[in-house]
Amino acid sequence: MEEELRRKSRISKNTLLLALCWLVYTCSVIAKLNYTASITQVEEFFGVSHARAGMVSTFYFFAYGAGQIFNGLFCKKYNIKYVILVGLFLSGGANLWVGLTNRFEIIKYLWLVNGISLSVLWPCLIRLLSESLPKKDMARASIVIGTTTAAGTFIIYGLGALFAQFEVFRFSFYTAAILLPLVGLLWLCTFNRLTKKTPEELAEEAEEDEVPVSPAAQNQTKGKMSRWLLSTILLLAFFAVATNLVKDGLMTWLPSILKEKYGLPASVSIILTLFLPVLAIFGNLFANILYKKLRDFILLCGTLFAGAALLVGLVIGLLSTGQFIVTLIAFAVVNFLVGSSNSTITSIFPLQMKGKINSGMIAGVLNGCCYVGSTISSYGLGVVADIWGWNAVFYLLLGVACAVVVAAAIYTLVRLLAAKKKESKEKEKPLD
Repeated sequence: MEEELRRKSRISKNTLLLALCWLVYTCSVIAKLNYTASITQVEEFFGVSHARAGMVSTFYFFAYGAGQIFNGLFCKKYNIKYVILVGLFLSGGANLWVGLTNRFEIIKYLWLVNGISLSVLWPCLIRLLSESLPKKDMARASIVIGTTTAAGTFIIYGLGALFAQFEVFRFSFYTAAILLPLVGLLWLCTFNRLTKKTPEELAEEAEEDEVPVSPAAQNQTKGKMSRWLLSTILLLAFFAVATNLVKDGLMTWLPSILKEKYGLPASVSIILTLFLPVLAIFGNLFANILYKKLRDFILLCGTLFAGAALLVGLVIGLLSTGQFIVTLIAFAVVNFLVGSSNSTITSIFPLQMKGKINSGMIAGVLNGCCYVGSTISSYGLGVVADIWGWNAVFYLLLGVACAVVVAAAIYTLVRLLAAKKKESKEKEKPLD
């Protein structure tokens, strides 16, 4: 009976820790996407172009992406409790200043600080979960933590639509300025209780993580795993750039596309854009299900982008009809698919690599690559739209999706040929 109670207490503690990590990162998404949720109102209020408005997000994504890579490499040395606390408070301060200022030229620098502050969160949270939860909980953790971006996006775009309707877009920044310090205090007060393990708990989790491995599997791991892991990581890094270029490009500019191309009011455009994160909430679960069937991360991303390419092509084919409902639904599904790819790259893959590589490090590096794509999308797509119009943006997104599909297809074909070659060599070996 005592052992059963101890096991239930450990499961409850792990669940609360996962919930706390979910809350922290969801609120950080609110603090980083409130600008893009209000970008149409920002452009009107300050009288700036798409390119100038997009430059603010570019500063953020550059700082956040570079910070992700740096923090991913060094998060093993951090005191997670205090690093995350400081990051939340600094981000809250940057959001407050943006909400109060009337000088557009300084916003990009404040958003740079915001990016640096929030860049510590993801690698540290993934490291914390990989170190604190048993391996059998990694799939559950990846599903839960993978919903944070979609949930935070839905919340802030919903609030952004409400604030736009009442012409008080600055409240988006005040919301983050209040929310993040409160979550930081909750983190500070509960961290020790949720992460401290008794010797009995450590022994039980170590026993659960112990999986028998055959000698053949051990030899394969020693001889081949490093090469497989390196090629997978390199391709996933490229896919990460493409994933966020499409995903954040849609989230940043879809309100402007709906307003300028289809003549919809700003508040309505933002509300309609909420279709994107609503579907994306289920993207992580979908990616986990698909991974169980395909058992290959590269093939999984290639399959997701093949669907995205078909839908972007559909939108291009229907441009002359003015069917904004078709455009909205198609881009919602595209966002769902690339969101599934993002979850695969930044949470499922790192957590599944527990025991093979530092999960926090690889999560930070791959998430940093994602934000290279985000950096390109915010400013780059704005420039393309200013010079050539939104049609050119659609063609660019199609080209990016097709590039991922081609790369995944080549990789998969090479692996199949290598496997067949290896199989034929083994058949030719003389029997002892």
